[in-house]
Amino acid sequence: MSAEPTAGFAARVAAAIYAGEALILLTVALLYRSDLGDGRLLIPSACAAIGLLLFLFSGRLGWRVLQLAVAVGTILVSVHAWTAHNEPDLSGEMLYIWLGLYSAYFFTPRVAAAQLAFMSSAYLAVLLGTAPLEAVPAAWFTLVGILFPAAGLLRAMHDGVTRLVERLSEAALTDTLTGLRNRLALDRELHAEVERALRGGTPLSLVIGDLDYFKSVNDRLGHRAGDQALVRAGRVLLRHRRAGDSIARTGGEEFTILLPGATEHEAYLVSERMRAAVEREFADDPAGLTFSFGIATYPNHGRSADSVLEAADQALYGAKALGRNRCVIFNPEISAIFAPQPGRGADEVQLATLVSLAEALDLRDTGTANHSRTVGRYCRLIAEELGLAPEHVKRVEVAGILHDIGKIGLPDAILQKPGPLGRVELAEIRTHPEIGAQILNGRGLEDLRAWVLAHHERPDGTGYPRELPDEEIPLEAKILAVADAYEAMIADRVYRAGIEERAARSELLRCSGTQFDSRVVAAFLTALSAVDAAGGDDAPSSVSDVELA
Repeated sequence: MSAEPTAGFAARVAAAIYAGEALILLTVALLYRSDLGDGRLLIPSACAAIGLLLFLFSGRLGWRVLQLAVAVGTILVSVHAWTAHNEPDLSGEMLYIWLGLYSAYFFTPRVAAAQLAFMSSAYLAVLLGTAPLEAVPAAWFTLVGILFPAAGLLRAMHDGVTRLVERLSEAALTDTLTGLRNRLALDRELHAEVERALRGGTPLSLVIGDLDYFKSVNDRLGHRAGDQALVRAGRVLLRHRRAGDSIARTGGEEFTILLPGATEHEAYLVSERMRAAVEREFADDPAGLTFSFGIATYPNHGRSADSVLEAADQALYGAKALGRNRCVIFNPEISAIFAPQPGRGADEVQLATLVSLAEALDLRDTGTANHSRTVGRYCRLIAEELGLAPEHVKRVEVAGILHDIGKIGLPDAILQKPGPLGRVELAEIRTHPEIGAQILNGRGLEDLRAWVLAHHERPDGTGYPRELPDEEIPLEAKILAVADAYEAMIADRVYRAGIEERAARSELLRCSGTQFDSRVVAAFLTALSAVDAAGGDDAPSSVSDVELA
């Protein structure tokens, strides 16, 4: 515990008492003693001056100057006690007062009180005559007066060196621009938290965030503005973290958040809160910054600190590829699709890989890999019934397989929730057409992109994400909507059992013209009747059948 906080009112009072008593001593000596050359007067004079200085300027003098002044005064009084040759004068009282002042500056209140009680008991015994002066020789006063300041100064030096080492150590773990932790500190803490999570069997989440298009801020506004934006972004993250979470600046515009005890869903909520806060912070700012976040959790996404860090980094890359300004939880499919690979650009993502991703997403979402394939097959039946060209039919089938690929950007807690979704969760779900469109942003996928984006629009204009009127919704998107809805109704989900096919067909008819296109519904029901009549042996296409036309 530092003694520095005690050097306030108590120290000033002690300085005032000593200064007053020393001045009284000088006045008495001047009035009643003619020998002004007595050397003993020099020490009380010096002590009085020091006491007055401390009393007047203790609030403005540096801490080390105060300590030095008190130590010098204590030593002077000790020497004065020695020169008094055991004569009964004020030497002992001056020593007592100076030690009191010294204690107030160097020791904690409890230690100072114990020291003063001991000294006052010894001095009181002398004053009351219960102990002869010879029993408390002047050499003892001198020894105490020198040892106390010497010990205090050594302690002060030790404390100073300790604080200096601590400050240097802290500086080595601190980002100089933002005041947050740096990568070295993050690495140390991450390894320690992984060990703690392993011992306690608790989760640990890691979030890597990167400011979107930050280079353009430096290019447009200059590096000074960029640095100020980084500081502001760091403060926003600090305000919206949980108690106990650590935030580090681990790169130029990269920040990493460590969330002990947080599941992937909890980490997603914290990240989304931070993302929205940063977007609001810079909404009216020339920088116009947003954040992309990648989320990974121990032990689900990695069994070591390095593997969790790598998983979060891959999820961040996926968030960038999905259009930025979003939070993405790691899953292996993200690594397969979006992990940077030498010589491979975003335009070269193969359609077969996207199909594999859609099937893997089905396993994550519904526990079966059949949903996307089934929707694709229904789309093919509708397109054929509507008389579309064979190549066009195949493209619509592929779009059916990929229609929900945007759900890769949503957390498992929402996709697998056994009960009804809340308002915020519904809003998250409704982002998946736009995320899917971002995934299908490569060359040669423009048609698929437009269809997937609009497959939740409705003829009555109440669909999402853009509430398009009937005439602006592509026919192919209307096909996806009917096929997707029918499969969702008849299939079992974690939150409900599927309904009978007859009831599902009746529901399509009921919503025809409002939620679904009437022509598409009629074509689908006709195609289903034909399949039923043929014995229902229309099987889904294999992966090898899916080709990029």
